Amino acid sequence: MVPGSGPGRPARGALVRESVPLGSAIGLFGLTAAALSPTLSLFLANTVHAAPFLIGLFFTAYAAAEIVAGLVTGWLSDRMWDRRVLIGLVSLVGAVGMLCLALIRDYTVLLVTCVVFISIGAGSLGQMFAYVNEFATARGRDVTAYSSVMRSFFSGAYVVGAPLGLTLMAKYGFRPLYLSVTVITLAMGAVGRWGLRPVPRKAGGHTAGAGAGRKGLWQTIREARLPGRVWLLLGVILALGTVTQMYNIDISLHVTKNLGRSAQLVGWMVGLTAVVEIPVMIVAGRAARRLGSGRLVGASAVLAVVSYCLMAVVSTPEALLAVAALTGVWQGVTLSIPMVMVQQETPGGVGVSSSIYGAVFSGAGPIAGAVSGGAAALVGYGGVLWVCAALSAVGALGMLARLASPRAVSPALVPGG
Repeated sequence: MVPGSGPGRPARGALVRESVPLGSAIGLFGLTAAALSPTLSLFLANTVHAAPFLIGLFFTAYAAAEIVAGLVTGWLSDRMWDRRVLIGLVSLVGAVGMLCLALIRDYTVLLVTCVVFISIGAGSLGQMFAYVNEFATARGRDVTAYSSVMRSFFSGAYVVGAPLGLTLMAKYGFRPLYLSVTVITLAMGAVGRWGLRPVPRKAGGHTAGAGAGRKGLWQTIREARLPGRVWLLLGVILALGTVTQMYNIDISLHVTKNLGRSAQLVGWMVGLTAVVEIPVMIVAGRAARRLGSGRLVGASAVLAVVSYCLMAVVSTPEALLAVAALTGVWQGVTLSIPMVMVQQETPGGVGVSSSIYGAVFSGAGPIAGAVSGGAAALVGYGGVLWVCAALSAVGALGMLARLASPRAVSPALVPGG
């Protein structure tokens, strides 16, 4: 027998070969997300000539539509035998949205078409990671470890995609950029539909947390009977998730319009933040066991306050890149540790806790769009960074209140939480 193989557990070489299309599809999604995230606000401001409030409205509508589209896609995935078909379909819809960005310049038409199509297309990532779960289980591999490997494809593509997308935009304009993203999205859908191996699904089987989605989120939360300390944690997640997405909306506009720097610099800043996040996520798990999860998240919230204050006052490329690296440190913590804390402390299992965490994190999107648009209209793009600092301080105070409250779970589960 080949070492590392067994019944239902293929040899490592075979598993690698089977995983290449999956990693490629996830990486292609990462490229599209990285190209879209820092350029969309610039596109709305410079090409569509939308006012700051309308830019915020666009992102609010998109985030809300993404939540609804995710729920509908999840409902469909439970009722389709082959998940690959759904990945292909929603990718095709997403490509239509990207094509609209390349061709349409009217704000109202963009708001109606792109928000709907691109939000549906975003559901392909969730379906690909649901496939990751099924694939790893069918091949007898550890789901958590295999998912981490697949996530590295997304993170690596994001590191490359942000500077590449902004450089392409600066040299050739938005239309070639979004036409390129359209082609990449179509390629992702083709790989997802025809490149992935078929994985048998159990009759009537659902992904974790699907039952929570069918019952309804609020019913799930009521039945879970969340302790007060978990509510505080969810509030912190909402605050820090909001400022993270506000930063993504605002930073391109602040650097190019307020500071007069190039769009390529923004790309390097976003890419550097992603580069720093990856090792921080790995180290954060070990540090949490020694220092305490709650203390680590609280310290990251304080670091967020510092980074936003610095970002609002620095102007040289070297200083902006240094603060971008600092941003990657605290984001690496807040994108990994709080989710584990919610899973450990929420009654009802991982499926329920994942649904609750996902809903809170997604809920930050509409808030971020509304707050960033309103703040930019009132105090300018630089002022949005001060609002981010204030909201980060709220998150830090929330963690302080949580640390001071009585523990509802064993300290062994969440050290220092």
